[in-house]
Amino acid sequence: MAYQFRPGKGLASLEVTTLPSRALRPHEVRVAVRAVSLNYRDILIYRGEYPAPSDRAVIPCSDGAGTVVEAGSEAGRSLAVGDEVVGSFFPHWRDGAPSREGIAVSAGCNVDGWLAEEVVVDSRFLVRLPRGMAHATAACAPCAGVTAWVAMFESAQLKPGAWMLVQGTGGVAMWAARLAEARGIKTVVIGSDPTKAALMQPAGRTFVNYLDRPTWSEDVLQLTQGHGADLVLELGGKSTIRESLRALAFGGHVAVIGGLGGWTYDSMEYLQLITKMATAHGIYVGSARSLADLLAFVDEHHVEPHISARFSFRDAPAAFEALEAGRHVGKLVIELA
Repeated sequence: MAYQFRPGKGLASLEVTTLPSRALRPHEVRVAVRAVSLNYRDILIYRGEYPAPSDRAVIPCSDGAGTVVEAGSEAGRSLAVGDEVVGSFFPHWRDGAPSREGIAVSAGCNVDGWLAEEVVVDSRFLVRLPRGMAHATAACAPCAGVTAWVAMFESAQLKPGAWMLVQGTGGVAMWAARLAEARGIKTVVIGSDPTKAALMQPAGRTFVNYLDRPTWSEDVLQLTQGHGADLVLELGGKSTIRESLRALAFGGHVAVIGGLGGWTYDSMEYLQLITKMATAHGIYVGSARSLADLLAFVDEHHVEPHISARFSFRDAPAAFEALEAGRHVGKLVIELA
């Protein structure tokens, strides 16, 4: 059994279906899905606000983990029956620098995702879980976790003692705050709910309420003794970019990973980038290698994502409704075992 929806047709198009089983190609494996996590992108896809083919139904959700139950003739070189695995966001981007070809296909969008009892996946684009890692932990990582990882450690190359500015309390923000705590990076969280922020990272972070402090860059500069943020995770887009640039440290990085407040940057102060000799990066998740590196770090430092709620496979529609309501912190997970 699997769930499918039609891009652009709304949540009402989400329905359960039974798909025929097929024989494996040489490099493929069959995975019994154990856990799936949701991302805001899933909402955008079924609303028709994300580039996805609308001519057919697709199994949603880019993020899933499970157990290999069958392996093709060539897949056995890297994976075996019984291995615990997680899927990478981009099935064609294994390693190295991004490319048009590497990001052309993403799970749960223009190819089927993980919201099914079983999935068939090319074994070369799966990552084996560290021994003992929970499926739910791994399933929270491929999109939000890798985005935070790439922004912090591959792009900005943050070191212990650096300052990072995080916006909101969603999946990327939660992962960033918890990775920062494990790495000794100081974090300022910009949000409207201090209770939510406290769940993201129990210690080592400072909260600023943007509703009370619309010019919150002044608070960031004060909190950092005038240094500013070495990295800003920019999720707000039009509504936040000006303050983000003002809060930025000299030589700092802005990781542009969202535009919740709009994508037209008519109030962007480019002079801030120039005079601070700063860098703005567009971050679009990352490779399977980045996912493997993240999971190794999570395992070594005992990092656990904050999961606000867990749903059964039968209750998957309720999970999407909770995602739309936006009252959660971090991740929502659907568990199948």
